[in-house]
Amino acid sequence: MNQQNEIVLLEELLSLVKNKGYTKAINILKKNNSSIFNLDNEYDKFVVQIIAETFELSTTDLLQSRYARGNMKYAIGFCVYYLYQNKTLGYIGKNIFKDKNLTLLSRYRQLIFDLTKKDLPYFEIKEELDKKIENYKLKNKVK
Repeated sequence: MNQQNEIVLLEELLSLVKNKGYTKAINILKKNNSSIFNLDNEYDKFVVQIIAETFELSTTDLLQSRYARGNMKYAIGFCVYYLYQNKTLGYIGKNIFKDKNLTLLSRYRQLIFDLTKKDLPYFEIKEELDKKIENYKLKNKVK
């Protein structure tokens, strides 16, 4: 990078901080810097992809969402619910949902535990996901 490009970059960075504030500028840079979270484990990828498809979200939106309301809260809850069967909550928070607080992840997981037949359509989604994930585990010999 030449000196002129560096000056332009610094001017843009200063403008971002001036317009958005320090904290928001840092959050924007962090989010854009980690635009794609790589999941190494095939089971983790499968769970995130199937839940993203079920809730009609992209995997990036699911993993990087800043706010969890409505369907997003349940989608994250389902992810944590199924991933927690093989991983610890600390692992999930550190490696998969990097922007989320562990307490929130635990709460979202508890939402799924507390589902009853009165909680349609989420109860039906859970039954459908249970079948798909169980089939995946049987085919791929995941414990």
